[in-house]
Amino acid sequence: MQLEVDGWKTDIRFSAAHFIPSHTKCSRLHGHDYFVRAKIFGETEGEFVVDYLEVIQQLKFITARMDHRLLVPTKSDISRYTITGDTCIISYGEKEIRVSRNDIFELPATSSASEEISRYVAEELRDQLSGNKNIEKIMVCVDEGPGMGACYEIRFTRQ
Repeated sequence: MQLEVDGWKTDIRFSAAHFIPSHTKCSRLHGHDYFVRAKIFGETEGEFVVDYLEVIQQLKFITARMDHRLLVPTKSDISRYTITGDTCIISYGEKEIRVSRNDIFELPATSSASEEISRYVAEELRDQLSGNKNIEKIMVCVDEGPGMGACYEIRFTRQ
């Protein structure tokens, strides 16, 4: 069985700024209105694989932390960031960005590209749904616009 939640239709979205230092155009600070889609694969337990409302609620919780923030990749080999008091200083190449610490989201990833955002959201959703023993895998897609996005699939491991 497969359950699908489409953030374009269920309003699972967030707006955020980011930069990709290794890409000429995208190394400039810019932003997107991201939409999140998810597919949950598994066997039904009772009537459902998982309740739609639970998936929607968890995705909205995960994305709310990134909404209207600057996504700062914490595992990047290209950019560096330091937090001093209430200021976050991000540097890469010849660029330096200073922003309030309250305006950033520390993304545990090597990049703030959609590929890494989808991985982060998928891992967070997996952790939130880990109590559902009937779920086999999930796929989370993060779209930067209609028809443009990246997906990450993750299998659940059972012991």
